[in-house]
Amino acid sequence: MSQDTNIDLENSNKSFDQIKSLKLINFRSHSDFSLSLSGKPLAIIGDNGAGKTNILEAISLLSPGRGMRNSKFSEMVKDDNSMPWGVNFNILSNGKNYEVSSGLRDNQKGRDIKINSKKVSGSSALPEIILLSWLTPSMDQIFNETPSYRRRFIDRLCAVYEKNHTKNIKIYEKLMAERNSSFKSKVLDNVWLDALENQMSDVSIAIAETRLTFISDLNKVLETNLDPVWPRAHLEIYGFVENLVSSWNSGKAKEMLCNEFKNNRERDFFSKRTNEGVHRSDLLVNEKNKKIEAKKCSTGEQKSLLMGIILSHLELVSSFKSRYPVLLLDEVLAHFDKIRRKSFFKQIQEIGSQIIMTGTDISVFEELGDLEIYHLNNKKVTDIR
Repeated sequence: MSQDTNIDLENSNKSFDQIKSLKLINFRSHSDFSLSLSGKPLAIIGDNGAGKTNILEAISLLSPGRGMRNSKFSEMVKDDNSMPWGVNFNILSNGKNYEVSSGLRDNQKGRDIKINSKKVSGSSALPEIILLSWLTPSMDQIFNETPSYRRRFIDRLCAVYEKNHTKNIKIYEKLMAERNSSFKSKVLDNVWLDALENQMSDVSIAIAETRLTFISDLNKVLETNLDPVWPRAHLEIYGFVENLVSSWNSGKAKEMLCNEFKNNRERDFFSKRTNEGVHRSDLLVNEKNKKIEAKKCSTGEQKSLLMGIILSHLELVSSFKSRYPVLLLDEVLAHFDKIRRKSFFKQIQEIGSQIIMTGTDISVFEELGDLEIYHLNNKKVTDIR
């Protein structure tokens, strides 16, 4: 992937991934819950504990992984029911309808996925049908969190942009675990380590290249948003491997990374872990107007920076995939003032992506204009607009 990518934000031939209906069985607080969606922006209103976030979490399982809460699949079963959970969706993608279902495996150590009643291996097929992005309250402190938290955040965004990114990270983690295991067992086979570290270097370069290209392209989109009510984010990623990729061609970068792994064996042997690699990289976000790090901004500014990144991510992905992801926003808008809420809604109307939001205060959404509002009470929804 070239870092000189031409980003076309005006392409009118884009399609919009859309969830037409959903059904939850024994999922979290919902015994049997169904909802039909029109594709318009939707707000689900209800008291705390009504089960709004559980609905969004179920939808987030349309992406690879364990969803927006990153919970174990066994934890998603309804508390008072020993039956396994299941979620079913009707999806419109590129003019075609798909039935997608997922549920807890009998051994409770994973989940099964079916597309049009046919079982698929793993969750890697899901992004071919639907793309998802989300923003939750737990992400509010990302700029003050640990490097690993920020790294997981940017890798999740990368995975929507580049379909092989998640697979490459899993391969890297598996190889690194094997390398660490050899140090813990105190059985060192240098020939075996040479071969393993060669594979680690290959996949590391691919991961770093995707991160760098994605961040470069995302920054270009962020530059196009000149609305003065929003702070302006600029992203950078720092890491040993990213520095190599930025400074050298891929062949030379791989050679230098192989040497780094080899030279670090003694230190890694005593610490029983791999001390350098793409698993150590960190994301830095700056606020361009004030020229300060995001972690030094106010809480409101940090939330606004994060929203800007998420919305720009939708634009970026659509320019490459010719498809707009579905966006899930959990209890987000209440943290913005009225001016920013109006600006936000103007943006999502222009984007056209399916947006599903939750909140407790109906007045926050009534002022926004043309959207559907559902009230959730006793695990049932009522259409109130």
